[in-house]
Amino acid sequence: MKKSYTLLVFILFIGISICKAQDYQPGYVIMNDGTRVGGVIALNEAEPWYNQRYIRVKDSVAFAKDPNVKPKRIKADDMKFYVVGTRLFDKVHYVDLQNLQLKSMGTNDHMMERLAVGRITAHRFYEYPADVAVYVASEEEIERREKEKKDALIRGYFILAQKDNDKLRNAFDYDLQKYFEDTPEVLEKYKSGSYGNQPVKKGLAARMVAMAKKTAFKQEEADGIVAAFNDYNSKNATK
Repeated sequence: MKKSYTLLVFILFIGISICKAQDYQPGYVIMNDGTRVGGVIALNEAEPWYNQRYIRVKDSVAFAKDPNVKPKRIKADDMKFYVVGTRLFDKVHYVDLQNLQLKSMGTNDHMMERLAVGRITAHRFYEYPADVAVYVASEEEIERREKEKKDALIRGYFILAQKDNDKLRNAFDYDLQKYFEDTPEVLEKYKSGSYGNQPVKKGLAARMVAMAKKTAFKQEEADGIVAAFNDYNSKNATK
């Protein structure tokens, strides 16, 4: 009985943290039929993978009358695009073969944040928590483990890139020189690390050091990759 009570307290704690993590900002949604829904939208910054599945929207007219109006939940299946502040989210079809879960049997459409658009498109993708987690542990230990898992999911996001309608690839794991080889100026800047990315190194030891730095300074690496994509797109018209 005591273990069940501890687990129940943990579930309630998570539910409360999700609610507190949501912050409403101006934005709009484009539904599948082209309808535009304007208002304020809540993003879950603490658990950003939920933004890929659904958002909560307060209609602008209803919000003007009552800021505490109950939000409408809109699922990824029902929309194709949304904007929150300066951030844009597109519907992207992607099957995460390394992390198949029960939810993957339903839909593999995700609302991903747009990072680059043009001949190379790029979106940020977060993997989802496990469908089921079973613990035989104290409440404190459960909370610690869950926090570690969430922190790992946040740090472990992908940049899913696609060039000229080729397959989606995780930019952190792909040789991006292949993307840039038709534009020598961008290729050389990328190889030298001029975009803020880790320079391309030759030799096993040098590559291992570069890989470790990419992991340690992932956000800087991500910013450099996106800068390279945007520079490439500015120099190459969409086919």
